[in-house]
Amino acid sequence: PRLDYSCGSRWQGQLSVCDDLPSVARLLLPLQARCGALLAGSDSGWLESLAAMSAAELETQSSELTRMVTGRLNELDRAVPPVRKPSEILGEVVFKQFKGHGTFLGTVIEFDQQTGFRLQYDDGDTEDVSWNDLRTMMMPRGTGEAMPPAPK
Repeated sequence: PRLDYSCGSRWQGQLSVCDDLPSVARLLLPLQARCGALLAGSDSGWLESLAAMSAAELETQSSELTRMVTGRLNELDRAVPPVRKPSEILGEVVFKQFKGHGTFLGTVIEFDQQTGFRLQYDDGDTEDVSWNDLRTMMMPRGTGEAMPPAPK
């Protein structure tokens, strides 16, 4: 999980509304250009072709192109260093609303690369959550407001 949206919330919002692979490719091309040095040796010709593909062309190659786009998103994600290290988040206090049960106070007690962040709630229960989920429960430093939800 990424520990901040280094691409920015605007970019994440744009990605969340992309409804086809060419739209995602058109969004990735400028980001990839900005991260060029971090992705040295990565071929982008296929991404440029994808950005211009018609629906009919996509139909025959959609599963392979989806795999390739997912791979490029992962490469970009790994290329951009996180703003906060997981160790900096340990001990942070979070609030989570459980439908029908109310709001519970929790503390980030550990991080695992595979399972994400482990929370321990004030009632003793624990839960593993992703960065996206954790982000919605955290309070920004220096304010009393919850962080906005992570883009989908």
